[in-house]
Amino acid sequence: MNNYLNRNKALLLSYISLIGVFMVFFQITLGGTVRVTESGLGCPSTGTAISEWPLCGGEIIPDFDFHTAIEWGHRVSGASIGLLIIFISAFSIKYFGFKSKQSMIALNLLILVLIEGVLGGITVLTELAWWVRLIHLGVSFIIIYYMAYLYSITKSEGTNNSFIEKLNPNKEKALYFLLPSVFILMLYGSVIVGLGANSSCMSWPDCMGQWVSFKDHNYLTHMLHRYLALFIGILILYAAHFVGRSSAKKSFVKNISRSLSIMFVLQIIFSVLLVTTGFGNWLRIVHLSFAAAIWLFCSWLYIEYRLFTHSKH
Repeated sequence: MNNYLNRNKALLLSYISLIGVFMVFFQITLGGTVRVTESGLGCPSTGTAISEWPLCGGEIIPDFDFHTAIEWGHRVSGASIGLLIIFISAFSIKYFGFKSKQSMIALNLLILVLIEGVLGGITVLTELAWWVRLIHLGVSFIIIYYMAYLYSITKSEGTNNSFIEKLNPNKEKALYFLLPSVFILMLYGSVIVGLGANSSCMSWPDCMGQWVSFKDHNYLTHMLHRYLALFIGILILYAAHFVGRSSAKKSFVKNISRSLSIMFVLQIIFSVLLVTTGFGNWLRIVHLSFAAAIWLFCSWLYIEYRLFTHSKH
């Protein structure tokens, strides 16, 4: 068995890390479900902090109602990701070596998931303080980035055949600017929800007949998100286009580029539906899921191109 694992270590770790990507994506979606359904305090209070978290009402498996089931499922999903990352760390160190890139990424993931667990506890103990939830979401985006990085670096094994040419300097700068821009946009969306400004504009594309106004704080907060989405959305579509054109046919990057374009267009459609239908709960969940997918695909474009350029040196 040990010989088999050693021979197939790259293939196995790539599959495991890809499973990890889907698990983290599901966790982000489930976190959005917790927020939208207001189930963050779904575990019944016992009056003592140690019983509030990580236990649920002082029990590992509590009595379920709707809100308890959602919050408990979110905690179990997070714990499962933690166990997977512990396994990935042990596997990487044993079969790739402690100083390997795989092990360094895995250890970063281990640190991040521990931080995420602590933030989850603080979120509950502070009764869902919005700024803690913001940091909690931000760390989850970083975790899915590193999980995607682990998948890409393991499947490529030091080579990357996704690209047919290097990007010119201006397009490289645009690609490198893309990731922090999307990260800011995603977190700003969470800020809007935390400040209660997400439903302050009930029309689209303007806001109740206005395009710019500094009189209402919630209005300005909401509309700034739309303007940011417009600017960064153009950058997303532009990056997907030029990266796709520079990638090999039927390559991983080509598929990601196309998926990113489609996902962003769908996000715009669902954003319009979200506003015009009165911010229905299931649309809010889809909106967050699409945002997480866009972040993941942008991350993969950046990661794959960085691996390609490093392989050429």
